[in-house]
Amino acid sequence: MQPIAIRRPSPSRSVAYFAEAIRVTLLLRFSLAAIFFWFGMLKLAGVSPVVSLLRNSVPFLAGSPYIELLGLAEIMIAIGLVIDRLANQAATLMILHLFCTLSVAIIAPTVVFTPAFPVLTMDGEFLAKNIVLITAGLVVISRDR
Repeated sequence: MQPIAIRRPSPSRSVAYFAEAIRVTLLLRFSLAAIFFWFGMLKLAGVSPVVSLLRNSVPFLAGSPYIELLGLAEIMIAIGLVIDRLANQAATLMILHLFCTLSVAIIAPTVVFTPAFPVLTMDGEFLAKNIVLITAGLVVISRDR
């Protein structure tokens, strides 16, 4: 008679069970909402550092009322991410918004890359984070069904 082997779950499986138990996608939605709410409020308050980036790439968006409308759109995305039944639509709008923001690399490459690709400017580094945010939006859409 052979002894019964006790199988312990692997650490990665334990982390996966924990993540599922705390609804990690819900935490992702809330963290994205916090970021978009924060960015939107900065635009509405007139203290967003993005204004200089817009002024150097898409100047008409840097002025009123466009900057305030961008801020309101970001706040609406944040609210949508928090509301369960609107999360997928809000994540879709968020991804669209982020792709539009990334288009600065095509519209004004010298604002993003200096002296040339692949060397990023500070604005370029700021825009590069959008790749991660887009991926997070895709996770929200794919996981929250």
